[in-house]
Amino acid sequence: MIESLIPSLATWSPLGLFFLIIATSYLLEDAAIALAAYIAVQSLLPWPSALLAIFIGIASGDMALYLLGLYARRYRGLRARLLTQKGVRRARHALRRQLFLNLFLIRFIPGLRTVAYSLSGFLSISVVIFALAVGVATACWTGLIFWGAFEIEHNPWLAERQLTGWAFLVAVVGLVLVNRFLRRRALPKLTKRQYDQA
Repeated sequence: MIESLIPSLATWSPLGLFFLIIATSYLLEDAAIALAAYIAVQSLLPWPSALLAIFIGIASGDMALYLLGLYARRYRGLRARLLTQKGVRRARHALRRQLFLNLFLIRFIPGLRTVAYSLSGFLSISVVIFALAVGVATACWTGLIFWGAFEIEHNPWLAERQLTGWAFLVAVVGLVLVNRFLRRRALPKLTKRQYDQA
């Protein structure tokens, strides 16, 4: 079961687990959400603390992308080259048209977050609106994952058959596979649309 896959987590202090979740979110976001949910379900860390840790990790990673884009504006050659690209101009108009909604939805479209959030900083999109959209989207996404984890943990049918650990593992693998599938489907379509509109 999952308990045998990560036996050493029980030896960690709550503060260590808190920072482990944050650090993992910088490497693999989906794995970090699953890790935080697992830690909370196993009562190794109170669920509000686990939820706060994953929220801090994801939101700070998104803000780092924004700041990276903002910092890139300092390089005149890069700025001139990027601002003359048709795709960047279209993205800028799309982001400014329905800024909050587009930034919110990007959280749920695999493969767009890094580019769109960096571009938001590069285009000097309002940091307040950016932080608000990212914060609300992150809260919804992590809340949904945590709800699923607790549903699995407290399902009497799974508990009766001692399948809770396996169901959790299947859910995590399913989340990662769906994420990868959506990323492969979304990016070619967006690229094709950009070429069609050029």
